[in-house]
Amino acid sequence: MEALIINKPDLKLIGLATNVTLHDVQQNKTTIKLAYNFIDRRAEVTNCINEIEVFGISTDPEDYNPETDQFEFFIGVEVSSNKDIPNEMVYREIPANLYAMFTFKGPADNAGPVHAYLYSTWLKQSGYELSGLYNIEIYDERNHGPESEESITDICFPVRRK
Repeated sequence: MEALIINKPDLKLIGLATNVTLHDVQQNKTTIKLAYNFIDRRAEVTNCINEIEVFGISTDPEDYNPETDQFEFFIGVEVSSNKDIPNEMVYREIPANLYAMFTFKGPADNAGPVHAYLYSTWLKQSGYELSGLYNIEIYDERNHGPESEESITDICFPVRRK
């Protein structure tokens, strides 16, 4: 599995968010349901500046324990400002950063092996360490929905040199 080291500018995003456990994601498909809900409501975001990309942000708490702890999953689009936030949607800002970007094929569940590889192998061998408690999934024209075997998704982890 190859990582591409990239710089990404800051992102201003509007979308939907929920707090979930990893078990809830795997068993109840909560994040997939949220994604479909956002896609149905995407047109409500009137100040969208990128019609091609949708961003999924997973943010872990300090000392995250995947067996028990909740994390926030956000799905949204890039916007020009935090004005005109639709009802029940939220605004998030992601700082400019250096990222290790991995690409995977298939349904959203295939992100799990990317995370496992990052922690078990890549971070130990790369000369990089994580620099944030979040990751960004990028869904663009190559993505055909969270359950499609044909989807291609980029996932970015904030990093810095050790």
